[in-house]
Amino acid sequence: MNDTPDSYRTTDLAQRRERGIAAYARIFDAPEETLPAAMARLVGPLFAEEVFLAAGGPAWYHPAITDRERHLVIITALAAQGVVDSDRLDSHIQQALRAGVDYESLAAMMTLVTNYIGQAYGSQAMQAVQRVADSNAPTSAPDS
Repeated sequence: MNDTPDSYRTTDLAQRRERGIAAYARIFDAPEETLPAAMARLVGPLFAEEVFLAAGGPAWYHPAITDRERHLVIITALAAQGVVDSDRLDSHIQQALRAGVDYESLAAMMTLVTNYIGQAYGSQAMQAVQRVADSNAPTSAPDS
């Protein structure tokens, strides 16, 4: 059974591209108007366009998945593949935090996931969680 609303399965490539750009702008906290050129520099123009079309599809906008769930799944998938560089994983951890996931939940999730993906990938991903959590921690005033 296919319950995907028609509005999420658009065949309008321009609309799908714009939704993809908007999704990546949220992920990387970047202005939409600068994103196409930045992505083209990063991965080449052809690949960037493909990425925008994919991100503009139903997976990123389907109402059955909340932003919180979406980022938890992506964090898990990236960790399982060993993708722990600061740009990709950190941005999704940051988005998960913005969507209401707290550090304790991320730590528990990474501990569980490590049993399935292995210690090496799990510990690297947990380091990313810790890095993002540390960068978001309120700074205390120096002792007088």
